[in-house]
Amino acid sequence: MNLDALQRRFASAVTGGGHPDDFEARGMRVYANNYRGQLVTALRDTYAKTRLWLGDDDFDAAAGRYVDSHAPSSWTLDAYGRLFPDMLEADYPDDPDVSELAWLDSALRDAFSGPDAEAIDPAMLTADDWDAVEFVFVPTLRFRSMRSHAVAIWKALADETMPPAPMRPDDQGENGVRVWRRGLSPQFASMDAHECACLDLALAGATFGEICALLVRRHGPTSVAAEAGALLRTWVADGLILRLRQG
Repeated sequence: MNLDALQRRFASAVTGGGHPDDFEARGMRVYANNYRGQLVTALRDTYAKTRLWLGDDDFDAAAGRYVDSHAPSSWTLDAYGRLFPDMLEADYPDDPDVSELAWLDSALRDAFSGPDAEAIDPAMLTADDWDAVEFVFVPTLRFRSMRSHAVAIWKALADETMPPAPMRPDDQGENGVRVWRRGLSPQFASMDAHECACLDLALAGATFGEICALLVRRHGPTSVAAEAGALLRTWVADGLILRLRQG
């Protein structure tokens, strides 16, 4: 057996894929336990608030199931666990706060290690035809709609205060969250349903004119200028916009 074949059989034995009889049993148990322990530790680190919310026993059980069905596929453990929120969504279908809390944990970790980008200077926020302007956002920006108060739960866990009870947000309340990095610091902010819809449209390449048209349909024509202006000011002040592009 050549070295490459031996290494492949060893890796397969460590991960539980087979060929354990090729190696000394006691030593293989040590390697296998270390392998599994490192992956569970990586999940605990990335999903720290989710672990606090679920409790150690339930979290470790879920982490163990994930390790059993997901082998690492990247050179860095930072990338391990990307599908963990999806697994939790399937495991806790009646408790969306669990998977949404995990998504927020993961998105903040990704933002921290994401590419650097300098947001647009407000003085450069000029255009000849605003209706045709498209927005290019900083590369760390992510967002999702939320079915629970996971954002409030995350904040309470971070502040070491009593988290609110799991519940659905009001239809006109906080219906989403966006995550990005500003400087060296990951950020997140709740969004109402209108901002969620506008940001979704903007990330898909819609022009400012098309976003305004959406606001007209939602709010009517009388308040669209104030609504669109406030939205643009918020995105610029928060450092979400990288540059403008003429559509």
